[in-house]
Amino acid sequence: RAGMPFQQRSHDRLADLPAVQRVVRVLGAAPVPEADGDRSVLARVRRASSEAGVAAAEVEALEPLATRCGHDLDRFLAELALGAQVDTWDPRADRVSLLTLHASKGLEFAVVFLVGCEEGLLPLRFGGAEPAAAELAEERRLLFVGMTRARSHLYLSWAARRARHGAVADSAPSRFLAAVDEALLERLVGSTGRARRPPDPRGDQLSLLDS
Repeated sequence: RAGMPFQQRSHDRLADLPAVQRVVRVLGAAPVPEADGDRSVLARVRRASSEAGVAAAEVEALEPLATRCGHDLDRFLAELALGAQVDTWDPRADRVSLLTLHASKGLEFAVVFLVGCEEGLLPLRFGGAEPAAAELAEERRLLFVGMTRARSHLYLSWAARRARHGAVADSAPSRFLAAVDEALLERLVGSTGRARRPPDPRGDQLSLLDS
């Protein structure tokens, strides 16, 4: 809504996106015009998107792959069938990166905003049922993955009230946050007056969760 450019990626298959499926159908049905001066895969993807009535923003994730494949449409379709959305993430793009926790594995950023640190979201809960012990352990590991993506600044946030499934309800902070050492935190809302902790001279990354 603020007009900030962004790239959104998950670990789901790129080919499973409905907009991508529509573009692929057009690519398979439309021959390359003999008089077309640019037969690159990128040009064909853009043309197919227009013919399929798909907005450019819905398939912008295809462009890095299309560019990499040059004029080889078969290679493009083969890599598309196997690739995850995060495989097309561009680290050089001057955009905010919106990633799932799974998709963020192996990546690092100077600043990370980890949103939705709430009971019911992290750990995820379906239908009010308490997650099993193994599921809780995996959710805790996912939170740790997200937290350790940050090299310099990490923001953990949760909403006091959230609309879910058509209803607005109160939210509680994730139980996992209780394991974060208070000495590492600066509370930006409801502050207890704690001063900002100086940078750790031992390195960028800090030990965030108790073992």
